[in-house]
Amino acid sequence: MSITPFILGRGMAGQAFQKSLAILALQHPDWGIQRTVPLGRNQKPEISTQTPNPVLFIANPHGLHASSILEGEKAGFKAVVVEKPACVNLKEVESLKAVRIPVAVCHGYHQMWGPQTLKKMLEAGEFGELISIEGHYWQSSVAQKALEPSPKPHPWKNDPKLSGGSDALIDIGVHWVETAAFLMGEPSFKGSAWLSYANAEASHRDTHVHLNLEFSAGRRALGSISKTFHGASNDFEICLIGTQQSATWNFMNPDGILVGKGGSRTFLPRKENSLGSQQPPFHALGWLEGYIEITRQLLLELLGKSGGNYPRLENNLKVLESLFSLETIRQK
Repeated sequence: MSITPFILGRGMAGQAFQKSLAILALQHPDWGIQRTVPLGRNQKPEISTQTPNPVLFIANPHGLHASSILEGEKAGFKAVVVEKPACVNLKEVESLKAVRIPVAVCHGYHQMWGPQTLKKMLEAGEFGELISIEGHYWQSSVAQKALEPSPKPHPWKNDPKLSGGSDALIDIGVHWVETAAFLMGEPSFKGSAWLSYANAEASHRDTHVHLNLEFSAGRRALGSISKTFHGASNDFEICLIGTQQSATWNFMNPDGILVGKGGSRTFLPRKENSLGSQQPPFHALGWLEGYIEITRQLLLELLGKSGGNYPRLENNLKVLESLFSLETIRQK
């Protein structure tokens, strides 16, 4: 059996898909992963009837994701892997609920060792009663551009039709929200989002966001999302606060978790290498690990092997529906 990958989009995410497929082809030569077929950003995905197990990888601008998923299913693709977010508004959420082929959404943090281990600790009851999930996702891209004398524009992100009418919240905030919902075990929530547009390159591009999310049984999630945090690189952190212990995972140190009990903290190191590139602990590939693992799990399912442990579209749409329905407070 063989798999034919088609990649729609040639930016950073498209390159991440190419690298992931190359690594998986080395790890699993029996899967028959063919050379990728590149597609232009605006090209409609099409296949021939002779293409074995075509899989569509969507890496074009956010505002094109939903239509690309629908076109991919109509064209006959067996499965889809889409960069986050799967869609950008409530109307698109409704349209995607009819999709029936397997669709994996690239929420790579959810799939990495840290959040996967935190989930197992939660299920084992190690935290006691979960009180809150808190944390942040900080980047400095907007802060850097604000200090440039003549910054180059970011064409597609400055177009609301392509970017989805938001920036920090939809581009990176969805990662933090999806991971919090995964750990809570609930895809639906209520709450509010406070949005700042300080240093924004275009009027619709929020740059700093405070999230106050409300889950069942009084549990809450508090998140700070920013693209204008000076000095930050790709600082994703998530903290679980329970009645018996707390734990913190930060992407900047992806192979360790800080566990707190009472007045002390201990470092829990990673000791296994079954996920993603399957590199030994502390020799990982950063955010690419999530792409590899999500792709691996979807292909395992497609090939009829064990697998299927990935962020699925049907669950992700519930998260997005809640996110797009938050009470929004815009800084004037």
